[in-house]
Amino acid sequence: MVRPVEELAGACAALRAEEHHREAHALLTAFVRVRAPEDAARLAGADPRGLVPQLLHAARAVSAARERDLLHALRVAGLATG
Repeated sequence: MVRPVEELAGACAALRAEEHHREAHALLTAFVRVRAPEDAARLAGADPRGLVPQLLHAARAVSAARERDLLHALRVAGLATG
């Protein structure tokens, strides 16, 4: 079963609040591995300042192509520049 993006955003916020950084990274890495880059951009929209860097780090851990695709989706969504 696929969890809604909003639910995942809440889980990430809770993990960060509890300083469970490794668990948050594992969750986001799994997310960017199996979901579309556009889904990750929607997730980032819940907390751009906190989630954009974490999602890019997670995507980088998956592959350079996944990072590039995510960066493009973030730009289209107005959440990243460069």
